[in-house]
Amino acid sequence: MKKKLFRITSLLLIVFMVLPLGGCGKKLEVTDEEKSQGYKGYRDMGIKFKMGEDWKKYDDNIFLDGLGDSEDENEPIYNGISYGYISNDLIEQYLDIAENVADEQERFKRYDEIFSQVKNIFSIVVFRENKIPAEDKISELTNMSHNEKMNKKSGYVFYFCYNDFDDSELDEEEKNIYKNLYDDIQNIKTSLETYKPETPQEALTSIKKLEFNLKDLDGNEVNNEIFKDYNLTMINIWGTFCGPCKREMPDLAELYEEMKDENVNIIGIISDTPNEDNENAAREIIKESGVKYTNLISDENIKKNVINCIAGVPTSFFVDSQGNIVGEVITGSMSKDEYKEKISETLKLLK
Repeated sequence: MKKKLFRITSLLLIVFMVLPLGGCGKKLEVTDEEKSQGYKGYRDMGIKFKMGEDWKKYDDNIFLDGLGDSEDENEPIYNGISYGYISNDLIEQYLDIAENVADEQERFKRYDEIFSQVKNIFSIVVFRENKIPAEDKISELTNMSHNEKMNKKSGYVFYFCYNDFDDSELDEEEKNIYKNLYDDIQNIKTSLETYKPETPQEALTSIKKLEFNLKDLDGNEVNNEIFKDYNLTMINIWGTFCGPCKREMPDLAELYEEMKDENVNIIGIISDTPNEDNENAAREIIKESGVKYTNLISDENIKKNVINCIAGVPTSFFVDSQGNIVGEVITGSMSKDEYKEKISETLKLLK
């Protein structure tokens, strides 16, 4: 199965960061009041649940792992997310490797060794109903000791899965943290609500037309009228916390310059703004990457109607000169040549 993401601390993401939604459309929705109570929702998984305060309090030690492959119809697991506890010692090892191991293959091999020691606590797994194995085979796919079927909806089967309590190899302080997190499992299970999973493609194209009134990092007002001067505009949603977002930005800077003759524009939307510190970080990232295209500070409208519709960052999509969303929604990073190919395919749709 294809791993979609790792989250090891808020400092670095390996593939891309899954974003809990706070509303998007009229289906799965987490209100502001619910968010303040600890609710999380993932539209692409069709799940909504409530977590205790300790999960946020000890956020740096929470390890997230994506499950399944929504694009491979032969995979039994369509989607899912696993929550685990990663000790401070393992985090230190990870950061040491990130800083001192130059060879990428060796670095990721050693990352895997660290990740194998994470104490997985619970996961929510969405199976394809027509591919789900026999009940006694479920644990082989989830790697969890306890697997409870919660619901069946629209061709998907939802399981809540968790492991036995295991605080071995943790110091006394971490044992208390781990126990507090583990003790919240049953509350999370009880709060779980399920919906039909909706892909970012389905969620964003349901918006049809993108409208906004935002400010760029220099304080200039920018609205959707910016689209009218271009045949096609690529919207790249990224975050200052996201390693893959930052790694692809030099390519996007070159792509922007090379696609001018095609009358194609690029606009960035910074997902973790408005926030003064993050805006300053964004300015530094943009400067270091050589980016010349416009980058916008998000607002509540964009968060609700766009950012909360996607599975993670970076995500890119396209609009025509009228702001109509066209073509494929791209989740995750791509090379410059891959983006060029997607742009070429999308331009053909406009003719």
